[in-house]
Amino acid sequence: MTREQKEKLFDELCMKKGDGLANCSKCSEFVNDLCNRRSTSEFTDEELDLALRDMEKDGPGQHEFDAVERPAHYASTSIECIDAMRETQGVDAVKDFCVCNAFKYLWRHNSKNGDEDIKKANWYLNKAVELMKGGQHEN
Repeated sequence: MTREQKEKLFDELCMKKGDGLANCSKCSEFVNDLCNRRSTSEFTDEELDLALRDMEKDGPGQHEFDAVERPAHYASTSIECIDAMRETQGVDAVKDFCVCNAFKYLWRHNSKNGDEDIKKANWYLNKAVELMKGGQHEN
């Protein structure tokens, strides 16, 4: 593969390159550092090869941000916000938060984001069910 082809592939895999978005939680710190550079021409051949090997594990399109499943504003660290909440606040508090947040999204869906808010409400309800099934409730 030529250098030009590698740079094109990198750009396809790194959906946030040069946009100033938060780090991709699927990528290693090394790849995120490369993605934050403005131009692939700054990469050494070795850096580019290592990054492509790392990124190709998930395949093209797997690093995109999704407003429901993977919002960019929650992907600034390697741990998801909801997981940090569970660790610091406990399972029951996060389960209750999820139910309340789902209620909020359903309440406003007609006046704000329509179907997207319904999908977000569904995501939070599914997360609440997942937490309940985990059997790690506080006493």
